[in-house]
Amino acid sequence: MTLPLRQLPLDLKFAPAMGRDDFMVGACNQYAVHMVEHWPAEWSPYPALTIYGPKGSGKSHLAAVWQNLSKGRILTLEEFIACDIENLIESKENLVLEGVEFLIGDRVQEEKLFHLYNAFQQNGIYFLALSTISPEKMVFEIRDLESRLRAAQSAEIKPPDDDLLTKVMAKRFFDQNLRIDQESLDYILWRMERSWSGLDHLVEKICLTATALQKGELTKPLLRAAMIDME
Repeated sequence: MTLPLRQLPLDLKFAPAMGRDDFMVGACNQYAVHMVEHWPAEWSPYPALTIYGPKGSGKSHLAAVWQNLSKGRILTLEEFIACDIENLIESKENLVLEGVEFLIGDRVQEEKLFHLYNAFQQNGIYFLALSTISPEKMVFEIRDLESRLRAAQSAEIKPPDDDLLTKVMAKRFFDQNLRIDQESLDYILWRMERSWSGLDHLVEKICLTATALQKGELTKPLLRAAMIDME
């Protein structure tokens, strides 16, 4: 069988829709969504919330929702490490702090985070901490920071169930203008790794294959080819 002439796949990074209406809610993330939507009442009396879960679980999406809600600012791990903590506090901005688990264990960064926590609590400012592990599993240098972060609210995003995986897959393909029917979604679901990282890798591969073949619809032969190629 002669295969059609294929275009070289471009390594495109599509920007997902990041509004609240674009976030799929299931049993695995319902509490995290509740805490974001009920800021600041549900966070009180603490100035912080930690959302933790594996890479690709939707932490950044929820953080973008909260950033918009709180009119805040997102700080990457590198930006926090490089920042002047006094200037950051004086700006009086609500903050999203990414990769917080990598700050813990470094006494200098823990001192900055401890100072930030206390100043925010005194001034009615808030930060959302994103992590792959819970505060309970972090190994702290500063005990007072440990007690504060562990006392504050935290919300886990757990592994997804089949229903949520299907909904998120459909949304990811829709975001990239790819059509897929329920039968094809079921075909993928029963052959994929049941995890957020597995979903990310599979969706990326399928999208690259669709781009290479210049297809706007995800058919079973295309899906089969993408999944075989992954193996």
